[in-house]
Amino acid sequence: MNTPFDQDEAVSASGSFWQRFSGWFDWAVRYGVSGYDRETRRRLSICNIAGYLSALSSISFALNFLAHDVMEMRWLIFGNVLSAAITSTAPFWHRYNAVLSPIVLATTVAITLFFFVSELGRDSGIQLNYIGSVAIAFAIFGLGHMRYVAAVTVVCIVGHLSTYFLFETGRIQHLVDPAFITQLYIQSAVSIMLVLAAIVWYAFSIAADAEERSERLLKNMLPEKIAERLREEPDQIIADKFDEATVMFADIVGFTKLARERSAEELVDILNTIFSEFDRVGTELGTEKIKTIGDAYMAVCGVPEPNDIHTGNIIRLATGFQGVLKRIAKERDIDIDMRIGVATGPITAGVIGKAKFSYDVWSNTVNLAARLESHGEPGKIRVSQATYQALREKYEFEKAPTEHLKGIGRETSWYLVAEN
Repeated sequence: MNTPFDQDEAVSASGSFWQRFSGWFDWAVRYGVSGYDRETRRRLSICNIAGYLSALSSISFALNFLAHDVMEMRWLIFGNVLSAAITSTAPFWHRYNAVLSPIVLATTVAITLFFFVSELGRDSGIQLNYIGSVAIAFAIFGLGHMRYVAAVTVVCIVGHLSTYFLFETGRIQHLVDPAFITQLYIQSAVSIMLVLAAIVWYAFSIAADAEERSERLLKNMLPEKIAERLREEPDQIIADKFDEATVMFADIVGFTKLARERSAEELVDILNTIFSEFDRVGTELGTEKIKTIGDAYMAVCGVPEPNDIHTGNIIRLATGFQGVLKRIAKERDIDIDMRIGVATGPITAGVIGKAKFSYDVWSNTVNLAARLESHGEPGKIRVSQATYQALREKYEFEKAPTEHLKGIGRETSWYLVAEN
């Protein structure tokens, strides 16, 4: 009787086995594909799978022939072993170029199938493998090498039809029990279907994985709602107007001086740490990061999803940034601070660019937030009159000096003091 401890050990051993098997399988599939671009690596990985499965299929036939009659089927046994030896080495051909391995596979299969049918006759069903080979050709050559796919297709058509009409009976078919021929037909049909199923499954899993990565990348670049619209209608111009939203510009003070004192690697690490924490705070608050420019960070709320809490969320984002920056500055022993400008009002937003598109926002509101940041004081959050009006019941403000802002004119603004 197994104790709970024994059961836990069994579960652990099972998990460890599958982890090892998964690691070995992944290594075998990817062997020899390094050095190529991502798309070619995917195709060559499928080629490796096809080679391994073809080798297994050949070995299964060799064992069947071996069990039936060694002497009468010695050439079939030898042919299958030779075919398995060649197709199992698919990864080793990748070192020369990206199409040699598929060519070797296709040539080996075409020749061996012709030989096997000539020996056993068309009733063996071995010629069915020609049909499956056409589908496999698309996976191992890819759409970028359609001339090879076309050549394989022609060879397979000719091979299938010629073996069917030329070898109604094979050279040694009369020496073989009809029941064994039927068994071979079943084995041929089952093996090619299993090989096809495995290759198609792996190809689809690679495609699904690539699509998932593309989805994640697109959603990292664009708001989810905008990414969905762009995916559904890629040629559509995406531009929206929002009656009211809140935008924030934040700029790190002292970073230029820091850049002169630290190495490039350390500088990038510090900035990446800061902005990654900023992203985390923004995600928690539901704000939208628009872009970073050097050591400046731009975010908005109420775009592309309108809401009634955009002003409060941006202020919480701004105070959250201040807290993050103080903590990191203390941990890294660096002297940096932050100016932040916030403005509320109408905003136009949309996707610009084709090859390297981005989601951006424009309006006087955006310009005002940028000016409030550049004219602000380190360690303080400067907000527009509209932002102040929206939050004056919840926060304490002090009036900032009235000054002329470039492109804006004279503007009343406020510094955030504390939450009421």
